[in-house]
Amino acid sequence: MLKTICYKSTARNNLSILDIEKLFLETKKTNDENKISGVLVKRSDTFFQILEGSAEYLDLLFAKIEKDRRHSNIKTLLNTPISSLSFTNFEAGYCIIQEASSLFDLQNYLSKLESSNQNISIFLQNIESLLDEDE
Repeated sequence: MLKTICYKSTARNNLSILDIEKLFLETKKTNDENKISGVLVKRSDTFFQILEGSAEYLDLLFAKIEKDRRHSNIKTLLNTPISSLSFTNFEAGYCIIQEASSLFDLQNYLSKLESSNQNISIFLQNIESLLDEDE
């Protein structure tokens, strides 16, 4: 069974650029090995991540994230079964969303959530807050 987990958290204040790069590289390596797709965004002191993949693995992964000292104030936005993956182009990497295919993947994800009667308003509010933050 496939599932998606979406969360946001606050990054520990003293994370260096090297710590953040290491986190992104660890995330990509681990998620690629376990066929997890999604997106990881860091803006200011906020992490925002969408994960998709095997329900069994995602539950283990999220339990590990909840114990990770680099995160605080973890708020789960979604934790629900899905019928198919939306972020195959992302491969759980991180990027600046500039390409139409990346925006399409995010739109596709939201459409699937909406069609499965998920309440996406909290999700959308969090995305908007990340986009509206001052640099």
